Amino acid sequence: MINKIKQLSITDTNYPFATAEKYCELSQKGYEETEYFMYGTANVYRSIDKNEKVEVATEDAPYINRFVVRGPKNPEACSGNVVIEIINPTSFMEIDRMWILGHKEFIRNGDIYIGITSKPNTIKKMLEFNEERYESLSWKNPTPEIPFSFEIEEALKRKNILPDIDLTYETGLFWDMLTDLAWLIRSDEEKNPLLKYPRKHLYLTGWSQSACYLFRYVNSFAYRPEVSKGSAVFDGYLTGGGVRNLIIPVNQYELLKEYDYKLSRIEKVSEPFIAVQTESENGRFESWRTMRQDSDSPDFKYRLYEVTGASHDTMYSYVNYYQNDPDLKRINHLPKYIGKHEEGNDYPSQIFFAAAFRNLFHWVRTGVAPNHCKRIKVDADGENCKDAFGNALGGLRSCLLNYPTGRYNSTSNIEVGMSFVDLDSDKDGLFGYQEAFSSGMLKELYGDIENYRKLITLDTEEQISKGFICKEDAEELIEIAIGLARKRGLK
Repeated sequence: MINKIKQLSITDTNYPFATAEKYCELSQKGYEETEYFMYGTANVYRSIDKNEKVEVATEDAPYINRFVVRGPKNPEACSGNVVIEIINPTSFMEIDRMWILGHKEFIRNGDIYIGITSKPNTIKKMLEFNEERYESLSWKNPTPEIPFSFEIEEALKRKNILPDIDLTYETGLFWDMLTDLAWLIRSDEEKNPLLKYPRKHLYLTGWSQSACYLFRYVNSFAYRPEVSKGSAVFDGYLTGGGVRNLIIPVNQYELLKEYDYKLSRIEKVSEPFIAVQTESENGRFESWRTMRQDSDSPDFKYRLYEVTGASHDTMYSYVNYYQNDPDLKRINHLPKYIGKHEEGNDYPSQIFFAAAFRNLFHWVRTGVAPNHCKRIKVDADGENCKDAFGNALGGLRSCLLNYPTGRYNSTSNIEVGMSFVDLDSDKDGLFGYQEAFSSGMLKELYGDIENYRKLITLDTEEQISKGFICKEDAEELIEIAIGLARKRGLK
């Protein structure tokens, strides 16, 4: 239950963590950013068995959490779409990756975005950023007298265990926080911060670990009678970069619990669901073992897009967006490319996410499902198969892959000890790199830059017709391709 919503003031010197106003100049685009604290109580749940069923373990634990809202200044400019992102906490910093990937489409469409803090491990960095602003945030464990049934040091040696275990807080408070916020946004209650906006459709999204949160939410919570209240909590879902061998425990005491593998994917969903994966996840992390086929069944409305060329992190989504932010440098948490290669992977996956969100919105509003796309071809070990140029075969492609001027890799060589996934590895499987073809090879393939432009323009028009690229993004994609070709010596 949410008891109170409090709006925080924003000034030139006191503003939200990783504010989008700084990175996206929202106010110049007719948008505004606001930040709120939500005060309430939440149940903590426990699993009944290995499958999706849960029950209440502890009732009405108090909390104080935060969320940010980005929406049109003029309510009449609002589309009626409200997108709630489960903000990614994996790096111990609030990374609103789905905003980063989708905000251009949100802004031109007039959509409202909400980002909710999903895990208390990020509060420490927010306190470093601005202690006075965030000191009241609280996710206190309602049962601190109950010890973990495992040694934390031993648990951290296991695969798929993230190093953020802390008996003083309880991650399992999140499920009710999310549900209660969603129903508040749908309501006409006075404390609803979106009361002035039309709110026709509500969507849930999440990236990477947060995609896994979304899987668990849909599987274990969204259809519980006390949650759904006879209708859908959310009208549609979109996940990005889901790590399919990571199952989110329903509370932190269940960290080492044996769960059914089906909780790492969506088993059934009555509302439209689009999952977007990159080359970093499509075969790795057991994705190829847990893959579901596209479906238009009433109890499984599902599409999977695998974006060929893209890695989990890219220069655009993980480095350039933050613009060398002095605030993040001050707290020693500025995202950077750690690979040994000259150019980190900068495949423009944001263009495909824009189309995926547009397809989801259309699917929900009209009931017309989007097109299917090919899957990336993998071998018997789940590794991506490559074409003659060294790029992955199949998948959701663009002119950058159909008429390549370079090779896109989803893994980088790094110094041992720098990988977040495996400290003993000299490979980073989350952030790849790109290699340029020689100018001579480009001339042999395409002749000159004008012929190349014709080829990639026709290819992009085909992808627009299939709904995989928005018409508004065509010129940007073509200019990215032309810019790379020129840089690599095609004249």
